[in-house]
Amino acid sequence: MEILKTVGLKKYYGKDASLVKALDGVDMSVGEGEFVAVAGTSGSGKSTLLHMLGGLDYPTQGKVFVRGKDIFGLNETKLTIFRRRNIGFVFQNYNLVPILNVYENIVLPIELDGEEPDKKYVEEIIETLGIKDKIYNLPNQLSGGQQQRVAIARALASKPAILLADEPTGNLDSKTSQEVLGLLKLTNSRFSQTIVMITHSEELAQLCDRIVRIEDGRIVGNRG
Repeated sequence: MEILKTVGLKKYYGKDASLVKALDGVDMSVGEGEFVAVAGTSGSGKSTLLHMLGGLDYPTQGKVFVRGKDIFGLNETKLTIFRRRNIGFVFQNYNLVPILNVYENIVLPIELDGEEPDKKYVEEIIETLGIKDKIYNLPNQLSGGQQQRVAIARALASKPAILLADEPTGNLDSKTSQEVLGLLKLTNSRFSQTIVMITHSEELAQLCDRIVRIEDGRIVGNRG
């Protein structure tokens, strides 16, 4: 079942001689439960693509469908709500709230939505990611790898349709990077979580189900 789809996605900056085509007609789809790497060099358009997939920025042209919903057909308020309920984000700089402990960080997006967390599910995620003994710690009491585990737990806690990871190992050493990717693969298999990960690392990309390659804002390769 297709859970994510883009049609003719374009993002242009500037005009005339200074026109930059960050995305130049991207068509892609992701099936439910897939773990897809979007790989490319710096400036290829991969992070711009991720921002479009997550509804964090508006395209110049084209559409993005999540669970069949045209996300840019929604007004800003409805898009914010839809994004919070359907899309999980993991960034390389973690984006944890420093004054909240680990558990509070994990359930924050759910509580912002006025919902009660599924405590059993959240506990299963915490157990799976190996941070059960850290739930009362503040972010500054954790290593980078532990903070990224918390960020992954937070992204999973709301049971999103899709998890978007933007260079999630970018601030980590190689050993910790492998551990974090292993945890993403584990959540992909254990929770049937659909994941799209942006990466410049060929080694990490090769561990995913499928690699979508992007250059100069266009998809140039798509293979399992």
